[in-house]
This record gives sequence, structure tokens and C-alpha cells, in this order.
Amino acid sequence: MPARLAQLSLTSFKTFRDARLPLGDMTLLIGRNSSGKSNALDGLEVLSRLAEGGDIVDSLDSRRGDEGPLRGGITGCPPHGEDTFRLGCQVINFDRVEHGAYVGIIFDVEIRVRPEPEIISESLRGFSGKLRRTNDLAGRAFHTLLHGVSSSEGSGSIEARYYNGRPGRDPKATFRSSRLLTAQLPLRLDLTTDAERHVAAAAQDVLDTLRGVFHLDPVPHLMRQYVPSRDIRLRRTAENISAVVGHLKHVDPAAYERLLRHAQALVDHEISGIELIRSELDDLMLALREDGATTPAREMSDGLLRFIAIATTLLRQGRDLDLNRREPTDGAAIPLLVIEELENGLHPSQASQLLKLVKSATEERTAQTVFTTHSPALLSALSREDHRNVVVSTRDRETGLSRLTKLPDLAGYPSLMAQGDLGAVITSGLLEQSPPENDDHTEFDRLMGLG
Repeated sequence: MPARLAQLSLTSFKTFRDARLPLGDMTLLIGRNSSGKSNALDGLEVLSRLAEGGDIVDSLDSRRGDEGPLRGGITGCPPHGEDTFRLGCQVINFDRVEHGAYVGIIFDVEIRVRPEPEIISESLRGFSGKLRRTNDLAGRAFHTLLHGVSSSEGSGSIEARYYNGRPGRDPKATFRSSRLLTAQLPLRLDLTTDAERHVAAAAQDVLDTLRGVFHLDPVPHLMRQYVPSRDIRLRRTAENISAVVGHLKHVDPAAYERLLRHAQALVDHEISGIELIRSELDDLMLALREDGATTPAREMSDGLLRFIAIATTLLRQGRDLDLNRREPTDGAAIPLLVIEELENGLHPSQASQLLKLVKSATEERTAQTVFTTHSPALLSALSREDHRNVVVSTRDRETGLSRLTKLPDLAGYPSLMAQGDLGAVITSGLLEQSPPENDDHTEFDRLMGLG
């Protein structure tokens, strides 16, 4: 199985302190408005952008590209009243087991935003299953692969040590503090030993998984235009959905037929086919054959266009995504699809259909999904087994801090579920009680075989 994200660490970011978001094949993030859901997803976005290896300011504040500047900009990342923020993640790659490399990696970075944005600390730790000879018990299982050791404010540089396979003799080097050290690390390694090759692979696993985070935010009015037929990598706004569906018809006819069936189930009137209107310049526009006529995308409803974009992405299981206009490395990492308000624009009766699509996208473990919802109907469509994939975001009224808790870990969860399905419980406000703090690494340790 390729590399995948197992957890997002929100150590000090916006409204979060020492919070963890576990990431499975399917993760559903729920909570009231302003509870911190979008802030948590912003944490994923920050790490994904930084993993590209560019300058911090350009990555988070630039208006270039489809994504635009980060919500709130770089100065909105630290908690109120502070000048630094800290994020991290945990990555697993069980394909590395046979090669003696690191199957688990923990990444952590702290960034100061004033006076000039720069990294003030960064670390990379790996678990390979091989114990090191060291007096540090914690360091026997997890090897420190990279660790920033000192930085001078405003110097533009930071000194760090990295592991080269010789305990106690880790070399020190100067890195640029304006971009991730992990992205610079592979260029510093000679790659002449297995130890250095394993370190480089661990760094690449972290970068590949973070670069595979894809926030899908369909904008219907952009989807109503003709697009070049060769524009087949789906953009986050789904503005090129017509070309993507045309490509889907060519490379995966079975998925194309499934898309048609889902569209037919979505509306009350008859849809007999999905067509592609082609211009003289070989540009495409999506259209539906319905009631004996052809309805082009420019006449379709917002909800239907948004559904087609989401359904197409899920049916392709994360393939053919425009990951910042890079050519993705096939099989390097499992993409993580992020969709806010999954049910937006759809009738409640269609919630279960959408949930089935999400589940099917993760069945073969070729993609992960994280989505938020306010739909009681969608929540009611979840099985009890699905509840372990639900994370509840709440915010303390006194401190203003957000917390994340897995649904089954909430105090009184059995009695809550005895009062009705999850949608009914949410609607009644019974989940508004403050859940206990849960910020340990138990789940990751289980995955690593440490507990």
C-alpha cells in the first residue's frame, strides 16, 4: 500500500491547541458553525502547500493559481495574540517494510510569522521496526531523521542535523528557513548508504502524501463554459469538468456509466444520457439528454453540476487531479480528497446516495476522503461501524479553543446512540456537551505495532 496520511497534528494553529485529527480511509468531520472544522482543514491545506517546497509567503499568501491565498493568510495561522504556529502529521507506508525502510514517519514544523515568516523548528522522525543502540529509550524505536537545532531571527537560515546511519555522528548543515527543511533534505544527502536512502525515502513519503491533499470546491458558474478537451486534470473549482468527464468516458467506460446512473437517480425527470458538445475549436461542454432534448451545462442547476463534479472525482478514486499543475508520481502516495459541506445543493433524500459514492471511492484504498456535513439525513445514513470514522469538533466557550474527539470516544456515547440515529441526535443538540480531551498517539502506535 502506498504512503498515506494517518493523522494531522494541530499543535498550535488558529483555534487549536494540542489537537489531533485521525485520518482513515473515510473521515467525517462534524460540528456546529465556528467550532473549528474549517480551521482543521486549513491545517491540511497549509502543510500541503508548504510541501511543494516553495517560499512560505508565496505558498500561503500568493494569489497565483486556482487556490488563491490561504483563508486568513499566513498571519491568521497563529492562535490569537501569538506570532508562531505549529503543525505536523503522521504518515504510514507499509510498502517500506520489505525494504527495511521507515514504515511510519512523524513530521513537525513551527513557523514564526513576524517580522518575516520563517521556520524556527522542524523535525522528522521515523519508525522502521529496527531498534537503535542508544540510551534514549524513546529513540530506540523512532529514529530522529532531521532536527532543526538553531536559528537566528531574520537571518534567513536555520541549522539542522540529519541522520546518516552513524549514531552520534549526525552531520550538521545550514538550510534556508523560508521553506520546509524536509523538502531541502534529499538534496543534502549523498545517497551512498542504505541509511541515507531510507532517510530520503521518508522525507519523500511525507512530501508526496501532503502534496496529494486535494481540496475539491466546485464552483458551478465556472463549470458552465467550454473548456479545451485536453484539460483533463480536474481543478479544485471543477471548472474543467466537461473535459474531465470526456476523458472519463474514454478511459473508464464503466465509471462513466455509473456516473450516468447516479445522475439519473438524482433528478425526477428522465435522463437518457450524458453528452459532450464539441465546438469547432475542439472545446467541450457537458450536456444531458433529457425529455427528448439536450440540456447543456450552462442550463443545469448548481446542485446537479456540483454533484457531477464530486461524483466524477469519487468514481475516479482520486485519479486525474490537478495537483498544483504537477505531474503526480503514480502510486507514490494515496491522494486525500477534502470536500466541505458534501451535501451542499442537494435534497436530503439524496444523502445516502452521496455517502455510498464516498464509501466506494475508498473501498480499494486508492484514495482517502475527508468531508464535512451539516446534513442530518447524511448522518442518519451512517452505520454504527461508520461512527468510528466520525470526528466531532467542539469549541470551549470560555477559552475559545477547539477540540477534536472521535465520536465513539464521547462521554455517554452508548446512551446518546440509544436515543436515535446520529442525525436525530445532532438535530436535538445532544452532542453539544464538551467531550474529554484526547490527544495521544494511541491509534498511530497501534498501526505501528507499538501497543
